[in-house]
Amino acid sequence: MFLAGAVAFVGFALVAEYVVDVTVPPVVLALPVLPLAVGAVLIRAAVSEPRGARQAPAASVPARPAVEFPVAPAPFGAQGPGAERLLASSPYATPSELSELAYGHPELRTAIAANPSSPASLLQWLTEQGEPAVLAAISARGRLLG
Repeated sequence: MFLAGAVAFVGFALVAEYVVDVTVPPVVLALPVLPLAVGAVLIRAAVSEPRGARQAPAASVPARPAVEFPVAPAPFGAQGPGAERLLASSPYATPSELSELAYGHPELRTAIAANPSSPASLLQWLTEQGEPAVLAAISARGRLLG
């Protein structure tokens, strides 16, 4: 189809240039090379691809692999035991740091739930976990806000 269009286009351009005495820029005569090049690339890809290289997608969704979150650095360069707890209760902790701590350190979830920097999406996730101490900390936040 590309070949037929390219031949018709070049033929029309040549007829218009020599019969009607219209000057056609050289780029017009070069434009049909583009669809021919695209066709050649498509044909080459179809011929070079072995049959059966395409596989049908898997019928079931594979299990989600376990993701390990790196331990977030403690604020102000704190190191050693208690650095994660310091970050969990810090109002300067970012939402991503608090999320990583909540996923990686379940023992800090109560402090994260009480942290005013905890985003609503993280609080929702913590609520869904159903831990009584975490639910109490989130409930106390609501009473403090009014």
